[in-house]
Amino acid sequence: MDLGKIVFAFCIMKILVNNKAVDLNGLPILENLIRQLDLPIKGTAIAINNEVIPKNNWNTQQLHENDQLLVITATQGG
Repeated sequence: MDLGKIVFAFCIMKILVNNKAVDLNGLPILENLIRQLDLPIKGTAIAINNEVIPKNNWNTQQLHENDQLLVITATQGG
């Protein structure tokens, strides 16, 4: 693997999560944000700018400044 061709970007950017401003620290990918917000994997759905992102894309989905995310987490109740 030629590491000279791999570029990693560390950044701090603002995004909106459920209409609240959040500073994303680190790599600008969805998986990083999920870890940062301590979101459960099971029972969670995420849309970026009104587009649902499949779970198998969470580890590669790029985030951009001012993206608007909608996070829905299933809960049990009765």
